[in-house]
Amino acid sequence: MTRHQIDPRTVTESDLARHLLAARGIQWMRGNRGDPYALILRAQGIDPHRLFPGLRGAPVIRQSETDVWVTVDHAAGRQILADPRLRLRDQAAAKRRKRVFTIDSRTSLKHVLSVDDAVLAMDRAEHDRLRPIAERILAPDADEVTRVFAETLAKTLANTSANTGGRFDLMTDFARPATVSVLAELTGVPAGARDDHAAACAGAGPALDATLCPPTLAMTTRLVAAYDAIRETFAGHDAGHDEDARAVGLLAAVAGTEVTTNLICDAVLALLDHPDQWRLLRAEPDRAPDAVEEALRFAPPVRLESRIAAEDAEVAGQAVGRGDQVVVLVDAANRDPAVFAEPDRFDLTRTSSAGHLALPEGSSTSLVAAPARLLAGAALRVLADTVPELRTDGDVVRRMRSPVVRGIARCPVASQ
Repeated sequence: MTRHQIDPRTVTESDLARHLLAARGIQWMRGNRGDPYALILRAQGIDPHRLFPGLRGAPVIRQSETDVWVTVDHAAGRQILADPRLRLRDQAAAKRRKRVFTIDSRTSLKHVLSVDDAVLAMDRAEHDRLRPIAERILAPDADEVTRVFAETLAKTLANTSANTGGRFDLMTDFARPATVSVLAELTGVPAGARDDHAAACAGAGPALDATLCPPTLAMTTRLVAAYDAIRETFAGHDAGHDEDARAVGLLAAVAGTEVTTNLICDAVLALLDHPDQWRLLRAEPDRAPDAVEEALRFAPPVRLESRIAAEDAEVAGQAVGRGDQVVVLVDAANRDPAVFAEPDRFDLTRTSSAGHLALPEGSSTSLVAAPARLLAGAALRVLADTVPELRTDGDVVRRMRSPVVRGIARCPVASQ
C-alpha cells in the first residue's frame, strides 16, 4: 500500500509532525544504505553530480531502495516526460490524503506534501486548457522587463557602492525583487499589496521541493501561510481575475518566481565559473538567450521531475505498475555524455542545448517557461552591460531540504 502526499491543512499539527519525521526517516535510512536517489532527496552535504555516474548504463531505468523508478538517461527521460500515462499526481491519492505516512513494511513513500494540486500538479488536460490563458497573461514586454531589471540593479549598486564596496546579493537584491515586480504587474497584484506579496512569494518558494522532500514542521507552517496569502491576494481583488486567471497568477507567483530567480542566479554562477563564457556574453550580449538555454541544461531550475503511472505500462523497456512513481533526474539527463559533448562544461556556443529536458511540456512549470526565459535573458544582458567586472564574493547558500530546485537563499557577488 502506498500512502503519500497529504495536504498539511487537513491534519493536526501532531500528525503532520509525525508524517514529516517518518518521511525524513525513510529517506535518511535509505541514504545510509547508499541509495543514490535517497541521498539526493536528503539534500544534505552531498553534491548530487557525484552520484550521477553510478546511475548511468543499463538498465536505463532502475528501481531505487525507496521503491521509486529512477532514470538519468536522456532518451528514457524524454520518453517518460512525454508519456500521457505518467501523470503529475496519483488519481487515487485523494482517498488517502488524511492518512499520514508511517514506517512499516506495507507502505512506501512517494510524494510527501500537497500544497495545491490544482495549480502545482494539474493534469495534462487542465494544463493544455490553461496554456492560452497563461500565454495571454504572462506576456511581458521585453523593453519593460529590461527597464525593471536595470532600475533594480541601479538602485542596488547605488546602495552597495556607498556602503559595502560594491557587494550585494544577486538573489535578494536583484533577481527576486525584479522578477516579483514584473510578475506582479502582469498578474494584476494591487500596488498597495506588493510588498506583502513579495514576502509571500519568497515564503512559498519551497512548494516545489515539498512534494518530494519533507520540510521541517516550521518550514511547512511558513510555506502554507505564504501560499494561502498569495491565493488570498488574487481572490481579494477584481482586476479581471476569474478562476483561471487566479490559477495563472498563483502559478506565476510560486513556480514562476522560483524558476526564474534560480535560473538567473545559476546562469550567472555558471558564467562566472567559466570566465571565457562571461567575456563572450559581454562582447556579444545578443547571446543572452543562448546563455539561458545552456543554463537550463547545465543547472535546470527544476532538477527532479516526478510522475505517477495511471496504468500498468512499459516504460523505457521496464514494466511499471499502476501507481508506481517514476522520476527523471533532469540535472543528470541534461549531462548525458551520449547526447552532450563535454557535458560538464558551460558553453554558450553549444548547438545541442535546445535538447535539454528542463521545464518540459505537460509540467506545470512549462506554463511559466516562456516568461522565465525572457526575464532571465534580460537580467543577463543588464548585468553584462552594467557590471562587466562582476565576481562572486563568498559562498553561495542553498536552501535546506531543496533537492528539486536546489534553491538559492544567498548569492553574494561584488560589482568591482
